[in-house]
Amino acid sequence: MLPLSIVILAKNEEQNIVRCLDSLQGLSDEILVIDSGSQDKTVEYAKSKGAKVIQIEWQGYSATKNAGNDLTVNNWILSLDADEELNAELRNAIRQVFNDTLTIHEAFSIQRKMVYCGNVLHHGSVANEFRLRLFNRKSGKWNSNKVHEDLEFTQSVSIKKLNGFLWHHSYSSETDHRQRLEKYAALSARQMHTSGKRATIIKLWFSPLFGFVKNYIFNAGFLDGIAGYQYAANEMWYVRRKYQLLKSLN
Repeated sequence: MLPLSIVILAKNEEQNIVRCLDSLQGLSDEILVIDSGSQDKTVEYAKSKGAKVIQIEWQGYSATKNAGNDLTVNNWILSLDADEELNAELRNAIRQVFNDTLTIHEAFSIQRKMVYCGNVLHHGSVANEFRLRLFNRKSGKWNSNKVHEDLEFTQSVSIKKLNGFLWHHSYSSETDHRQRLEKYAALSARQMHTSGKRATIIKLWFSPLFGFVKNYIFNAGFLDGIAGYQYAANEMWYVRRKYQLLKSLN
């Protein structure tokens, strides 16, 4: 097994956790599922697959991830969400990484392919989506963003892209999409409010429309058919909603 710890955030993920864990077989002896109060069978399913489940009170995305990383045996971390699944090429690429001599001055970005309401989106804003997910905790930690958290490093790091990808089994329905976007909009609005940002007319009206045109037209989201339109339209709604909430806060 690799000198790698895999950390997975989870809450009520019984529909996803088994698929995620199955895709990790043969990579690590330490798979930590950081559970924040699941009321379904997430914990039961995770344990049945050999993962170690640790119950942590939800502290926000970044803080909860950092708390989980602090509990690992290994310094190298693969950070995942429960609705993600590694493909075979990515598993092989991760193994190859550990065949070489690694330093804390390296980190690795992974491509995601979105499965939206059962359809794979090949175009639009998610067509070329890479996320930093493989890193050494001695040099990297999650920043303080309330939403859309990212890694920050205490020293210079060379970021490399891995072959393969993660299937991102994102939203099971449009209703699921809207409900989660409402939560993300509220978090984004509070974050912008704390930073002193304002909800101008341009941000309220033109930013959502421009985002839709860029996603659906310029980035060819229309090639994904109805699913591409639904995704672009809901993301437009999200941008307007977060600025509406920011205006209320201001």
